[in-house]
Amino acid sequence: MNHSKCLILILCGAIYCAQVLPVKLTPSHNLSLKKAIESALPPGKHPRLLSGIVVGSLTRNEVLYERNADKLLIPASVNKIFTAFAALRKLKPTGTFKTYLYAKGPVREGQLQGDLYIKGGGDPSLVSERMWMLVNELIRWDVKKITGDIIGDASYFDEEKTPLTRPKYLKDQAYNAPVGALSFNFNTTTVYVRAGEKIGEPPRVHTDPQNSYIDVINHGTTKGAGTKNSIVVSRTDFVKGDIGDTVLLRGSIPLDAPEMRFYRNIVNPTLYAGHMFKNFLEQRGIQVQGRVKEGRVPETAKLLVEFDSLPLWQLIWGMNKFSNNFVADQILKKLGAHMWGEPGTLIKGITAVEDVLEDVGIKKKSYEIFDGSGLTRDTLVTARQVLTVLTNAWQDFSISAEFVASLGIAGEDGTIRRRFPNASVPAIRAKTGSLDGVTSLAGFATSADNEPLAFAIILNDPAMKYGKMTAWVDAIAVALTKFSRKF
Repeated sequence: MNHSKCLILILCGAIYCAQVLPVKLTPSHNLSLKKAIESALPPGKHPRLLSGIVVGSLTRNEVLYERNADKLLIPASVNKIFTAFAALRKLKPTGTFKTYLYAKGPVREGQLQGDLYIKGGGDPSLVSERMWMLVNELIRWDVKKITGDIIGDASYFDEEKTPLTRPKYLKDQAYNAPVGALSFNFNTTTVYVRAGEKIGEPPRVHTDPQNSYIDVINHGTTKGAGTKNSIVVSRTDFVKGDIGDTVLLRGSIPLDAPEMRFYRNIVNPTLYAGHMFKNFLEQRGIQVQGRVKEGRVPETAKLLVEFDSLPLWQLIWGMNKFSNNFVADQILKKLGAHMWGEPGTLIKGITAVEDVLEDVGIKKKSYEIFDGSGLTRDTLVTARQVLTVLTNAWQDFSISAEFVASLGIAGEDGTIRRRFPNASVPAIRAKTGSLDGVTSLAGFATSADNEPLAFAIILNDPAMKYGKMTAWVDAIAVALTKFSRKF
């Protein structure tokens, strides 16, 4: 092994070789690749455009092309590459999150005497199907009735639900869902709206999943066919006790309009999960006499059920394929709790990521990360740092298969399933990043010679709206698949 191209670190008695690609272009650099990449960038004047691009060969340990590779830029959701890499390294691909059920009182003749506690361990995969499975675990205790309350315990994480660096205008958007140690259905709900049966009637509204946590105030009306559709669905910030959230519907919907759907986040993850748990219990025939509350599991309580999440590799798969911000931030806080103790916090999680990045040669304070998802604009990284992580993920046999499989396949699935429509490029696997003024793409591609390449492309231009730079980064990625050393 050429140690001049490796950073050797001895940690806890184990030796890790962190591959760091050389900074300078190699003699084998193909000028046609440089021309193809730079011709993909926009013609004309874009005075505020900042670009960071780097391409490396994974078999020859060469940098094939670089442009402002060490410039700090906003990565958007490409930031999830750091989260995925650190989590797979520290939590392991088969690691799980736990959800627990506790009770103080005994179960006698089908009755659980007193309260039932549900304590979350940050599981981001606790959705309807898995909540049903959790209830099945309790049913085997022959519980038919709970005489007390359902009490949700979210103390495994801190109380910060949404990073302070997030823009306020994101408010109730589903992709800005709050995090919590006890959460359900990605802390989102779907509101379906259909026209009423007659003109003047309120629209028909349904929430999915159906629950007792969300109260819908319907101020909408149905108007004649062909009229303008002005329906607006917003979630208020008001939560009191166990009342839950209020969703306000305003405007009008034409009689002939198709069904509409709105995705909204919720305010209080613990209460939302508690209400859904209570609903699922009642659907299975278990009567709950009390209410849903927040609290902590008493030290004297008895453990009834320990329920595992999906394995981490599946969570990473869903996080990267669909760029799920909620899953990324849940994983980050879990990483923090695992490495630095309860409660899990963003700061602890970010510190754990920083330690992993330092292990592969990326110095602390050479970048800024503020969350696990990249939704905040305060996060700044370089294209070379992204490439370093990709290279090390590729070379680490313990995580490489899971890491690579989590990336979207060009034109086929994930967030790039509708991109690259006119090119045969299934050889591209990549993570996307998109915000107003930010477009990024990073991952792996195979050249025309079947040579595996890693690449990172980050474009920042505050003058450009969401998605306006997508064609540029896609053209660069396609150029990589056409690269050949033969001519």
